[in-house]
Amino acid sequence: MISKIRYIQKPKSVHQVVEHIAQNLAEIDIMKYITISKDFIKASSEIITGRNKIPITKIDHLTAIGVSLLLELDCKVIKFYEINSPVKGYGSKMVDAVINALPEYWSAAVVMDWSGGFWDKKRERYSKIVIL
Repeated sequence: MISKIRYIQKPKSVHQVVEHIAQNLAEIDIMKYITISKDFIKASSEIITGRNKIPITKIDHLTAIGVSLLLELDCKVIKFYEINSPVKGYGSKMVDAVINALPEYWSAAVVMDWSGGFWDKKRERYSKIVIL
């Protein structure tokens, strides 16, 4: 599980919430690639081939299942920037992995909602989710 996680300029210490989110995402069976930087987490079943191995999180990608999160740790907010799941059920698994890693006083924001109802359902389930 931990071998799936890669850091870009690994800090001296990783924020506990970031580590918990990454570990939860790594537990999703299809997630193979997780990249963490000081500003984001990207997790996906596929990567853009090349030297940097960037997880694919592009909305409406035909095969990649992935999520891109913007980190605003000082504000105690995790922002869902992109999420894609051509296979039913994995979108919910990714959201659950993130939300379940957040302490009580943290929130998750949806930057852009093009889902046609997915985020409304998640908002009903989790009060931590704010749709911007």
